[in-house]
Amino acid sequence: MQPVTRAIGIGYLLICLLALLATAFIGPVGYAPFPLPIGPAQDPVVVTIWYGTEKKLWLEDAVQGFEATNPRVGNRPIKIVLRGIGSRELSLRAARQEFGGDGQPTVISPASSAWVEVARADWAALNPGSQPFTIDRPDQAMPLALTPLVVVAWKERADVLWPNGPVDFWQNLHEALNNSEGWVGVARERGFAPDSPEYQKARNWGFVKFGHTSPLTSNSGAQALILMAYGYHGKDKGLVSADILDPGFQQWLREVEMAVLEFGDSTGTFMTSMVQFGPSKYDLVIVYENLALENVEAAQRRWGDIRIYYPPATMFSDHPYAILNTPWVTPEQRQAAEKFRDFLLSPPIQEIAFLRYGFRPATTDVPMLTNDPSNPFNKYRAYGAQVDTPPLVETPSGEVVTTLLDLWRRQINR
Repeated sequence: MQPVTRAIGIGYLLICLLALLATAFIGPVGYAPFPLPIGPAQDPVVVTIWYGTEKKLWLEDAVQGFEATNPRVGNRPIKIVLRGIGSRELSLRAARQEFGGDGQPTVISPASSAWVEVARADWAALNPGSQPFTIDRPDQAMPLALTPLVVVAWKERADVLWPNGPVDFWQNLHEALNNSEGWVGVARERGFAPDSPEYQKARNWGFVKFGHTSPLTSNSGAQALILMAYGYHGKDKGLVSADILDPGFQQWLREVEMAVLEFGDSTGTFMTSMVQFGPSKYDLVIVYENLALENVEAAQRRWGDIRIYYPPATMFSDHPYAILNTPWVTPEQRQAAEKFRDFLLSPPIQEIAFLRYGFRPATTDVPMLTNDPSNPFNKYRAYGAQVDTPPLVETPSGEVVTTLLDLWRRQINR
């Protein structure tokens, strides 16, 4: 029996040795006692993504699906770490290397490419001669999902403000916000007779109540300022710092912004307020289209007719995915970040962003014109949702955006 026992023992030791060798080179093998990863080859490749919180739920769903595929770089598993941070904050902190407790980012994904441009400008000022982004296309980072800026308003009030539709969009809004008689003065200026139903209702509405987020903390607030600047100057591209410094524009902007009730930090807060408090809180607000699609039905059931309106020219929040080209990002992290980016742009994940969360797909592989009842543009067509958007304004340079924000900080947010 002794030779047999010795043979079994030797065989067992050989099996353990083979299992450990296999574990070191190709990953865990079999069950206990051999599941422990050995050596640095099994350390995960960690990809830390600083992202704008508007896409939080979609990204969290995507990370679960991605990690379920057991993604790897070589023999090492990939781990995605998400850090939700406001778009302006994350762009500034990344450029200034102010990491705090959020870790060094491998990728930044603000809500809009405008913040990538701001980060570029800040980085160039602090680090002359270096470039922080590995660019997948010549002029910008890769978009992940799209959503335009829209206005959500109570229909009967929008019909008084824009009786022929929102053609002279920004000028009409400017005039209404500065009408000393409030809604009844707006109704008179739009030609409604004193005995008309519109005029009689307007007598009870008070001043025009308009809201958008703070451009210092929120992407949608900054985009609202950009659209106002373009609207005032009557163009959709080529916005320069001289346009921002124009005294006429500065006075016009002050007259709009001083009538805004409050500047919140979150775009979602305005839609939540419209749903919770109805027209007693806001007559119209500037929000993202995907938030409008999520909430208009609930507001309609609670308070009556509400509609989505598209400005004559708008901006997409394109949620760029910018992989940093910095000393702390390793080649393995870049490869892992590219794998996750490709996963996010795959048709199944883009379809989830579209059908479940109301984002427009960033690729042409997911059709927007379908008969699917879950398609948000079918489901919410009666509320004003439309596939075709107005013309898009050009994203200004980081320097122009910074000048516009400095103006707002000096003259509005004192």
